[in-house]
Amino acid sequence: MPQASPFIVHNTKFNTILGESPTLELLAENEAYPFAHEAGVFIPSRNELYITSNRIQDPSGIQRVQITKVHLNDASASGSGSGLVTCEELSVPIPMANGGVNYKDGVLICAQGSLDMPSGLYYMSTTPPYTTNIIASNFHGRPFNSVNDVVVHSDGSFWFTDPIYGYEQGYRPAPRLPSQVYRFDPVDGSIHAMADGFGRPNGICFSPDEKIVYVTDTDWIHGGGTTDDTRVSSM
Repeated sequence: MPQASPFIVHNTKFNTILGESPTLELLAENEAYPFAHEAGVFIPSRNELYITSNRIQDPSGIQRVQITKVHLNDASASGSGSGLVTCEELSVPIPMANGGVNYKDGVLICAQGSLDMPSGLYYMSTTPPYTTNIIASNFHGRPFNSVNDVVVHSDGSFWFTDPIYGYEQGYRPAPRLPSQVYRFDPVDGSIHAMADGFGRPNGICFSPDEKIVYVTDTDWIHGGGTTDDTRVSSM
């Protein structure tokens, strides 16, 4: 029996990107925990990729997320398969990191927060000791729920999503804000809610001309893992 393709195409135009016979090659894995889950921020000048893991449940019951730096080695020197990448686990104080994006010489990372550390946007340097600082953690005094994903507009502003997954998964207090999309200006510190009416806003990106912002609403699946077919799962 032929093996099922790992690619699902809903629009034939996607084939112009995939090509005639797309394939997947496993470059790195970690059997101890799902280390490659979100972010995927590539730093071309350093040939490095920063990724965040899925939730890890420690034996003590504490939930955490691991940030990993993946260095892409020279394929001609390493050969294919194993050895093509080198992974380094980073120890940085970003609580439950999730989505991220390139920003200046570092990485802008969404922190979903914890019961005692705020959710928000953090800036992390890409050189040791990987210093971090929080940029935004609240909307006019009310703390964010669990900031999920972020993109940077050409005008320098940050657009990001804030669903309630952290509360549903037991590591954030009860929500004090609706699930919304925000715009933060790092120059003057102003912040605005740009879109509401979502169930669980998740991924976010702009069209090439930045006239449209796309937001995925993953309301179909809740933080505890239950699904509801009457809820949206759309962009």
